Amino acid sequence: MAQAEGLLAIRSAPFDAKATWADIARVHDPAYVQAVRIGTPRSLAESQGFVWSPEFAEAVARIWSGHVAACRLALIEGLVLHPVSGSHHAQFGQGSGFCTFNYLVGAARQLLADGLDRVAVIDLDAHPGDGTYALAKDDPGIAIFDIAAGTWVNVERHESCEYHDVDDAAEYRAALQKLPPFLDRVKPGLVMYQAGMDPFQHDPVGGIDGVTAEFLRWRDQFVLGHLVHRGIPVVVNLAGGYLEDGTAERLHVETVRIAANTLRRHRAGELCCFDADTGLLTDDALHAELLGDDMAEWDLDLGVCEEMSDAEMDAYFDEHARKHYGSDKDRER
Repeated sequence: MAQAEGLLAIRSAPFDAKATWADIARVHDPAYVQAVRIGTPRSLAESQGFVWSPEFAEAVARIWSGHVAACRLALIEGLVLHPVSGSHHAQFGQGSGFCTFNYLVGAARQLLADGLDRVAVIDLDAHPGDGTYALAKDDPGIAIFDIAAGTWVNVERHESCEYHDVDDAAEYRAALQKLPPFLDRVKPGLVMYQAGMDPFQHDPVGGIDGVTAEFLRWRDQFVLGHLVHRGIPVVVNLAGGYLEDGTAERLHVETVRIAANTLRRHRAGELCCFDADTGLLTDDALHAELLGDDMAEWDLDLGVCEEMSDAEMDAYFDEHARKHYGSDKDRER
């Protein structure tokens, strides 16, 4: 659906199976990694809940490799979609909750080895990212911001590790308002965003009261807008969503639309205004073209343009229009 709408520019990346399995074994117990690779013992290979096959083993290794490649590409492109899920419950020595390997922590460690000072995971799946926390809690280079409907157990919260338990949309919105100061505090060189759709109020596995499709659109725009506004590269993953009537797919595609539009606006320079409450970048190409880099009214604390009177605004744009386009007659052409 997203591809049919022209929202995606698909990139391929090489896959080195031997190197990838070695990388996975540096994050997870080598005995568990070997079990997934060869299928025995079967109870360990299937500990995440999937039926093992050689094709399955290759698929999870390719997902790991692809995610690392997506993160490195994001450092160049700014925003990349890696449409996979199944990571944040995976533990050191076994799978859990349909998550085989934690490619989030794996990619973070690769990027830290590449030279980044800090990588952040924003996990907005409806379920707690317990595997991510367990693997990354002692790594100062990995910051975590997580909002979930589940209850956290034995989590030590600190300035680079924020977990929020929410019961409804109002609590969710209040928790998400804490994301901008988190980003400014931890200053990540890259963010991995788990854009789960299982918080949708009718989802049979997640489901948070009052979280509608409109709310999820606001959430994604808020997160991506704040990241792009700050110039933080981001990789978007799809994460959970379990309605089988097509709703989950439609919600995921809306995430892709928002990501594609946010990146397009950023590249086009359509950034004369940023609304810190909604995460929206202005969608007015004329204003962007007229303003260019002249942003004297920009409020760095609020992230918005200072209000002008109608007369001041008209005069401001008339001045820039004359500078760029000449006379009124020239503009009419």
